[in-house]
Amino acid sequence: MQRRNFLLGSAAVATTSLLLPLGQQAVAAPSPAGGLYYTADQPGRWAAKVESHLPQITAESTASGERKISVVTDHGQHGYKHYIVKHQLLDSDYRFIAETLFDPTQDEAMSHYLLPANYRGRLYALSLCNKHDLWLNMIEIT
Repeated sequence: MQRRNFLLGSAAVATTSLLLPLGQQAVAAPSPAGGLYYTADQPGRWAAKVESHLPQITAESTASGERKISVVTDHGQHGYKHYIVKHQLLDSDYRFIAETLFDPTQDEAMSHYLLPANYRGRLYALSLCNKHDLWLNMIEIT
């Protein structure tokens, strides 16, 4: 009988501890900058790495009216020892648009994307370094 009560009590505590954090997260979600990813304003532990790890984004119109987006991370590719793994492009609602994976033995950390001419709003670029985590930058497309 004691064993059954112990098991039931343990199950109740485990279930409560699983549900409680979910409810708290839904109420107040902390900003992930400086934790999940880094930005120029919140570089976290990598403050000295902003210049070489923050992706730079430029946008220009093409002859056909599309938007050519270029993302560059000014970071050398040092083989598999230290390199930019990939760039990702996200829309204003942080939805995935595209990504480019890099070969650290050959590629520069540069990527290009075409967006429809009618795209307006924020555009986010992520740059992932194998040693210095994930970096996010934003440009406003008008």
